[in-house]
Amino acid sequence: MTGRLVVISGTGTGIGKTHVAEAILLALGARGLRAAGVKPVETGYVDAACSDAARLARASSFHVKHSGARFADPVSPHVAAREAGVTLCAADLAADVADCRPQVDLLLAELAGGLFSPLSDVETNADFTKRLRPDIHLLLAVDRLGVLHDLIATTRAAAATPLPIDGVVLVAPQTPDSSTGRNAAEIPRLLAVPIIAVLPRAPTADLARSRAIATVVDRLLPEASSSGSR
Repeated sequence: MTGRLVVISGTGTGIGKTHVAEAILLALGARGLRAAGVKPVETGYVDAACSDAARLARASSFHVKHSGARFADPVSPHVAAREAGVTLCAADLAADVADCRPQVDLLLAELAGGLFSPLSDVETNADFTKRLRPDIHLLLAVDRLGVLHDLIATTRAAAATPLPIDGVVLVAPQTPDSSTGRNAAEIPRLLAVPIIAVLPRAPTADLARSRAIATVVDRLLPEASSSGSR
């Protein structure tokens, strides 16, 4: 049996994708599921023990063998790969992720940067996600001023690709502004993509036990999802 595949993308970089992914993995493990998290591409990879990939592995309830593409330079994946003399290929990256799926009940793949961050001169994370054909594709964004623009731009670009997005998850910012807490009410008025949860700012273990993460996890499981494999 092939495990469900969940892709976590974002409207940009540094928005807390890894933190949220860790909490989701811990919550899945608490439900007795074999869940593993992978990061197919990572830049800024200097200390393996502190890397995003290592954080996902520690939060996983089941270990899978996945090396991924790792680059020390903390820049866009296509630049880091070019300067390392490597060309990232979405098809090859997708094949590596697919090899992990039969080992688990659910595999979570976190993208590097935003949904349209380039992997090469001709492919982006969106092209990679299309290759992955995930069961669920979540788009994360920070609940702050400007997020409506970011979500509208990203979802419209995804629709033109075309690439399905199954839900939006808002993440509390480090420093709230006047729009924080108000954006969630506007999203249904502006987007066809549903908002699944608004996540509080909390340590990983506390976030994993929160009602908000439980709502996200419920959406990822087959009995609560009607999207199916694509």
